[in-house]
Amino acid sequence: MKMLMLIGPEGREADLRRLIENHEVHAYSEFRGVVGTGTTGPRFGTPVFPGQSVLIFTVVTDPKLRELREALDAFRRTLFPEEGIRAFVLPVEDML
Repeated sequence: MKMLMLIGPEGREADLRRLIENHEVHAYSEFRGVVGTGTTGPRFGTPVFPGQSVLIFTVVTDPKLRELREALDAFRRTLFPEEGIRAFVLPVEDML
């Protein structure tokens, strides 16, 4: 099993939720108001560095992860360049 973490611009959280829910993933956690810097530049929610991000993570099986990767690649092609979406995959040893 793997943990899939999706980070994208706030305002796209409904799209990211729909992406995973359309693939029968209904258990996830979401954090809004995430700040930081990355390939699309700083997002600190300030006048100088406007914008914030949303972080959604879920734990899925390996076959489901492959399915979500394909869906994420297709979703990325619909975004504007400044709307970077990043995905990170972490191993999950156990669920208690």
